[in-house]
Amino acid sequence: MQVYADKRPSVSSTTWTRIFHSGNAEVHESDRYYDYYRVIMKDKSAPPKLFFGESAWMNCQRYVVDKIGMQGYNVFSK
Repeated sequence: MQVYADKRPSVSSTTWTRIFHSGNAEVHESDRYYDYYRVIMKDKSAPPKLFFGESAWMNCQRYVVDKIGMQGYNVFSK
């Protein structure tokens, strides 16, 4: 069950579920907190990037699009 957090939780306080992967990018969503995402580049070209807060999904999508192109717009389409 996910809960809302007032400040960004530590990475180790949650587990992650992969919600998107395409090309070189993977997007993971926190299993414990709402609005908490992690982007990992498979080729290690950038360190893992964390996004937290009410605009996290939009910032996460923008980051993925910048990294892999237009296919990143499908990050949150279910």
